[in-house]
Amino acid sequence: MPHAFRSKNLVLFKNGPAMVEETGDKILIQRAGGKQVKVRPKDIELLHEGPVKGLHELDTEPDGQIEEAWELLQGETVSLAELAEFIYGEATPAAVWFAWQALQDNLYFTGTAEAVTALPEDEVTETLQKRRAKEEEAASWQAYLERVKSGAVEPEDFEHLSEVERLAYGQAVTNRTLKELGIEVRPEKAHQLLVRLGVWDETVNPYPAREGCALVEPELDVPALADEERENLTALASYAIDDDNCSDPDDAISLDGDSIWVHVADAAALIAPDSDLDVEARARGANLYLPETVIHMLPEAVTEALGLGLAERSPALSFKITCDDAGTPQCEKMVPSWVAVQRLSYAEVDGRLDEPPFAELLTLTEKYRARRVANGASVIDLPEVKLSAEVDGELYNLMGVQELGLRDAPGYSVSVKDLPRLKSRDLVTDAMLMAGEAVARFLVEHEIPAPFASQPPPDEPSTPETLAEKFAYRKKFKRSGLFLEPGLHAGLGIEPYARVTSPLRRYSDLLVHQQLRAWLRGGELISESDMLLRAGQADVGGGSTARAERSSNRHWTLLHMKQHPDKVYRGVLVDKRDDRGTVLIPELAIDVKLRRVEHDALDQEISVQLTRVDVPDLSFSCRRAEPDPDEHAAAEPE
Repeated sequence: MPHAFRSKNLVLFKNGPAMVEETGDKILIQRAGGKQVKVRPKDIELLHEGPVKGLHELDTEPDGQIEEAWELLQGETVSLAELAEFIYGEATPAAVWFAWQALQDNLYFTGTAEAVTALPEDEVTETLQKRRAKEEEAASWQAYLERVKSGAVEPEDFEHLSEVERLAYGQAVTNRTLKELGIEVRPEKAHQLLVRLGVWDETVNPYPAREGCALVEPELDVPALADEERENLTALASYAIDDDNCSDPDDAISLDGDSIWVHVADAAALIAPDSDLDVEARARGANLYLPETVIHMLPEAVTEALGLGLAERSPALSFKITCDDAGTPQCEKMVPSWVAVQRLSYAEVDGRLDEPPFAELLTLTEKYRARRVANGASVIDLPEVKLSAEVDGELYNLMGVQELGLRDAPGYSVSVKDLPRLKSRDLVTDAMLMAGEAVARFLVEHEIPAPFASQPPPDEPSTPETLAEKFAYRKKFKRSGLFLEPGLHAGLGIEPYARVTSPLRRYSDLLVHQQLRAWLRGGELISESDMLLRAGQADVGGGSTARAERSSNRHWTLLHMKQHPDKVYRGVLVDKRDDRGTVLIPELAIDVKLRRVEHDALDQEISVQLTRVDVPDLSFSCRRAEPDPDEHAAAEPE
């Protein structure tokens, strides 16, 4: 039968003590703190008949011997009141309440208020060991947090800090250390903490890992080049024109009367669809170009075998491009070939543009460029720079230290090289675009599934002229993408267009080469559905690569600025909203927000100087500064 509760009973309600005030259909009880509530009889459990004068009686635990009681009660079953007698020598409300807590503790006793038994010695010993270990762990954790707060971590802390590092690398989404320190749980905040503690130095570049990029060179077996028929084009003067430090030349050009040959490293001759090399390249999407290193999409042995100009003759897939009367490029011939390629830099060729064959090549490509511009291509020549970074000692800024620990920050240097607008660079760019358009037309004509690159036009097309206009117009461009249906690439002024000239560096180009090789040899083509899947996978990898490159370039740019804190930079106001504006720093190809520009005109020069840089957050601030007199003096003609 249910118990008939009476006033002043000590009862249990929601695992806490309460005292009965009034009885009836519902029972009025008073809880700790004085709050009164009405409850049903089934909601409470009797602990002591009372009378209880007040819950304050339960504030102090009576003197007792819990371990002695536990030893005496081995093998016995008693009530809660009897347990209180054994522990405290009395069964007062306070003694019963603390006996109940001992029962709930599950260390020495188990059971209910009606039947309490003592736990076996081995269980008690095991529980005590676990609790002590937990207490020690909690104390150790608190001591660790205190060391982190004070910035004085010890080697024993590196296990916990490795979890902070995982967050900084984007390999975890939460972190206990940051949470308990009240720090926002973001990779950037983890990065800041590791730098503050001296576990990372500022050169550590977490962005490739954060974006999920491959961080080491691919190590796969590369097959030998098959002995197959190739047209001998070694009599053609062929030139691979690249930056000075290019390590993977995969395209070259030749002049042949009124036609241009574009020779491309024959990557599909070594990399068959779904081979280990193909799957690895697809996952990576593209080469990862960082200021401090290059992580390739394909093993070095592929470049050694196929790179144009790395041997006396090189295997290529060659496209003979001829423009019709309307200036439309056509692929007159496509053939696997042997070519003899001379490697030249853009600077070298720029000094020889009045010589054959470069003068003739320039005429042909400038005519094609004019056609593209007439078709709506945008020429937005905003400042560009090339960054290179060197770190003294072991390179660990991509992977993190092999053994997490404190160490002296390595020395580093960052060079920023302006990329001038050279006609030779435009020549090569337009030759490659001619090949891309001509091959795209060939793919469409022969119904060969392939990834076509397209980009919608801006909502309001225009022809920007000033730096500010170009800066604003670039923001209006929509994202380009790869599609199975050919379309307009508005930014290039080309329709249709396929990327085909960089198969050693970009997987979408390799896909096109694999299709062309299969078609030329009468083999099985990759189906549209498979092509869509492969292009999508490569686009994911390529997107991660592009984001990692952008963040890495900004990372090293900020480190370069930090090394020159007093430098005054020449800036140009390229955007403004009321008193706030954006100043572009051409020599670094970076922009910064600036206030109090309401009286400045767009395209006005404004000198700025660094005031704050936060490398982990990729942010910095500048103030307006007086122009550097030495710089102006150097710029004045003698």
